[in-house]
Amino acid sequence: MNECHDLLLHGQKLKRAYDGMFRGVMADHGLTRNEVDVLLFLANNPGHDTAGELVELRGLAKSQVCRSVEALQARGLLVGRQDPKDRRRVHLALTGSAAAPVREAQAAQRLFLDLLYQGVTAEERVILARVFDRIVRNIREVLGHAD
Repeated sequence: MNECHDLLLHGQKLKRAYDGMFRGVMADHGLTRNEVDVLLFLANNPGHDTAGELVELRGLAKSQVCRSVEALQARGLLVGRQDPKDRRRVHLALTGSAAAPVREAQAAQRLFLDLLYQGVTAEERVILARVFDRIVRNIREVLGHAD
């Protein structure tokens, strides 16, 4: 196989494995994968609490974020508060009812990373992070994104 194919295949395998880590949380709490993403984003990224930030920083489709936010609000897992300075902005916040699914989803994230990095040294992790950072910069340059 060729290098490009291998990279893409490995990326797909990583995504499938990561998504699979949340099956239990989804089944136990009746959540979709996108709803779990929204909960995790809000829990793991204090200060980034709008739907727009979810779209931009997590790379989710706007329509998926809107549907997920509405569903989570309807279930009482999420509340929205209008920004007093900009009424168009709505700040999202997890409710106490979100504590159990968030805790379980974060545990699944930690388990995924533990499994992923088994046998990988701290030095290798640093190198991997540098390589991925370089790859992302290359992609942004090719696509014309200035970050």
